[in-house]
Amino acid sequence: MRANEFIAEDVHRMPDDHKSAIKGAITSPKGNMSTGSAYLNYRMGIAMAGAPEFPTKATNEIGGDPLYSTYTDAELDIINYAAKQVGAAPVKKITNNRSEELSNTNKVSPIAKIKRNKYGV
Repeated sequence: MRANEFIAEDVHRMPDDHKSAIKGAITSPKGNMSTGSAYLNYRMGIAMAGAPEFPTKATNEIGGDPLYSTYTDAELDIINYAAKQVGAAPVKKITNNRSEELSNTNKVSPIAKIKRNKYGV
């Protein structure tokens, strides 16, 4: 097999015989994983899953930004220093270094209300 048999001249166009076999083909260049935003591509899938009954916000709090999780102030210092070195500063702190229960967390055991007989059952 010769190279010209499997290398297309125009690598940026899909051949017409391929296009004619795909009904309703569309593309979204901004969602291209190699040149666009992988996060946008992900959000597009989420939006399609709920469309049109369940509208989806365009983004969330981190919006495709890297998410780091620190346990100590020393780790936060490392991230801040690295971000400054590569020009990604400033970083945005979303939560503190402690996990917290939501206000609606059930803190009363449902088992404690069950009355036991003399056999413990």
